[in-house]
Amino acid sequence: MVVAQQFVDLAALKQRHPLAEVVTAAGVQLRGQGRVRQGLCPFHDETAGSFTVYGDTARFHCFGCGASGDVLDFVQRVEGLTLPQAIRRLDSGAGLAAPARGRSPALATRSRPPTTAVPRRDPALLTAAARCYHRALWRHPQGRAYLATRGISTATAKRLGLGYAPGRGLRRDLAAAGFDGAQLRASGLFVARGAERFAGMVVVPAVRDRQVQWLAGRAIASERTPRFQTLPGPKPLLGLGRLGPAPRWVVLTEGLFDWLTLVEWGLPAAAVLGTQGLDRVAAALQSCPRVVLAFDADDAGRAAATQLTELLGRRAITITLPPGISDVADLATRPDGRAVFRRLVATAQRPR
Repeated sequence: MVVAQQFVDLAALKQRHPLAEVVTAAGVQLRGQGRVRQGLCPFHDETAGSFTVYGDTARFHCFGCGASGDVLDFVQRVEGLTLPQAIRRLDSGAGLAAPARGRSPALATRSRPPTTAVPRRDPALLTAAARCYHRALWRHPQGRAYLATRGISTATAKRLGLGYAPGRGLRRDLAAAGFDGAQLRASGLFVARGAERFAGMVVVPAVRDRQVQWLAGRAIASERTPRFQTLPGPKPLLGLGRLGPAPRWVVLTEGLFDWLTLVEWGLPAAAVLGTQGLDRVAAALQSCPRVVLAFDADDAGRAAATQLTELLGRRAITITLPPGISDVADLATRPDGRAVFRRLVATAQRPR
């Protein structure tokens, strides 16, 4: 590795070979055109589309098996190469071969790592974990301070059971609550070498019938990659379980803090947490008579809103965020943010 760095400008090499293009050439079909794109992971068998490419950091992360890295890490792993070999592979100008039937030739012929099973979700264990995170939020001011910078009050944090993961103590507390080692390993709460999945993150629980069904986290440190983490496996429609069996209307948004912002404002809201699996989202909302779509103001968000409008029909209405506002969370700290958003909703619902 040292020798390679002496003769190769790695930063320039990565610029010449954008990660999304290399990933696509290796047979991973990425959905979306925005900052975050997703597809099926090439490193383990899945159907949920957990493999995520981040355009702003030029890194990938799979929320199913935990694989992550930059374009060189991807080439090394997908083709079974060393770092010098991966550098030569990219700099040869040949790139990766176009795939057949959605898989790269290397993936079709080389031995694959063992399939990572999706951990089974145990609502009792996840509820206990969420309580640990919630208690930690009040012991660690950095978590509350981060929420405040995003416009989320302590009252909302208490009402939603938000938490903070300091990165230590969770295994001990869950063991003291009666959960054994096999249950902890199967929970998805821990990753390589027993590290906590949500360490350093604000943690948001998805609740249904007073039990936690799923967890998501957002890193409070800007340098942390990935900034967003979830339990492995299919994502629920965050917040829908809190709205009762037959909500009259719902504001559907994209991101974790978009949803928190809407709940802070007292609106009935749910979040898709990405732009994948929109057919399942539409099915979950089949009994809701009015769905207000408040997606991100980027290509992926607009495409998702268009697709959901087609799936939901006349029940869907789309709002357009003001110029310079990329998502709902951008309005959270503006003094007039709530009023601006309510006007957008009112305008969108007027007969045309």
